[in-house]
Amino acid sequence: RGDGKNAQTLRARLTAAQLKSLEALPYGSLSAEDALAALEAEVARQREQDPNWRMPQSHVMATAWSPAWKAGSWVSIRRGDRKQAQAIRANMTAAHLERVDALPYGE
Repeated sequence: RGDGKNAQTLRARLTAAQLKSLEALPYGSLSAEDALAALEAEVARQREQDPNWRMPQSHVMATAWSPAWKAGSWVSIRRGDRKQAQAIRANMTAAHLERVDALPYGE
């Protein structure tokens, strides 16, 4: 990806099918909005089966961007008072923070 000379040179060597596959790959960071929408849908789905369901850190789910997204880990690293969590939370909007905090998390 990118417009640099090296990227252009490498893309020039790809077949049309390879270029199409490359362009189809997800690129960049997963947005908090996309992650939260998927997590909230998963919570709703799980709670249809078990109204007391809570997402464990080990929870993995299929999404549009991954057949095995580590959803529980995504939530885990955004919760608590660890330096890593606080650094990530500092870049989130207040609305996104409320949504993360509202997720039923923990075993």
